[in-house]
Amino acid sequence: MKFTSRKKLGFVIALLVAAMVFTAGCGAKETPEDTSTTTAQEETLPAEAPVTEALVTDEVTDVAESTTLPEETTSETTAEALPQTVPEIVELFNKSANRIKPEASKVTKNFERRIVDKDKLVVPSSLQSAADSLLDTFMKDDTDPIVYATRDEINAEYLVPEQSYVSKLTADAVKSATCTDKGDTYEINIKLKDEKNPTAGKGIGSVCDVIEAGEVSEKASFVEEFSTQYYDCEVTVTVDKASGRVIHAVYKTPLVLKVRVNMFGTHNGEVGLTFIKDYTITY
Repeated sequence: MKFTSRKKLGFVIALLVAAMVFTAGCGAKETPEDTSTTTAQEETLPAEAPVTEALVTDEVTDVAESTTLPEETTSETTAEALPQTVPEIVELFNKSANRIKPEASKVTKNFERRIVDKDKLVVPSSLQSAADSLLDTFMKDDTDPIVYATRDEINAEYLVPEQSYVSKLTADAVKSATCTDKGDTYEINIKLKDEKNPTAGKGIGSVCDVIEAGEVSEKASFVEEFSTQYYDCEVTVTVDKASGRVIHAVYKTPLVLKVRVNMFGTHNGEVGLTFIKDYTITY
């Protein structure tokens, strides 16, 4: 099943969880809401090359540390110097990423993984098998590449979907960032601060595709509460040095989704999800 927007995805997930909770409510007592700290399954991304640059965390102030260059440093070397602070890395990332929608001739979504943390699926044990089957059916991975070859398709489908920009990220939303020299390319990795109920255009939602709690609640009258907790989100892009353009990008967004529905009584549901999207950009 292919989703074309976060709005449709969020609504489908709400229906899936509500259906499981409703089934549980018809045949068993309500399962208390789990208030423990949530940890979704870890997804291992490709191993990163050793980072020779300093790791920058959110403890770094927005003012870059002064650096005295050796007298023999040439202007060419200065121009190629890697950004060192979070604001510098974010600036380079935004500048490069925001060239995708106006300049790319083609964007290929190589795959999208949708991982369900069934340890955090709140349903009675007697319904575990049915719930697993339901989620497996509707949360299948996209394994076949999808090509967006027109400007309208790229704007609508590439992150952030349906927006003219790719990133409005600011340094205060970043947990840590690195920029690694790979020879002909730079690799930028940005880890984002955890956030509850992010919205498009801010924080995690300024750079990642997010399920907006408000949109789901508005569409489903039986949903009394709907919330998302995003954590350990990260974006990794490869920037071509010669052109300054992003040529490859990977987005990882783990979250815990909680819903309370009113169907013949009030029932709570919860599930952990992780989405991993891999893109190649052609100009």
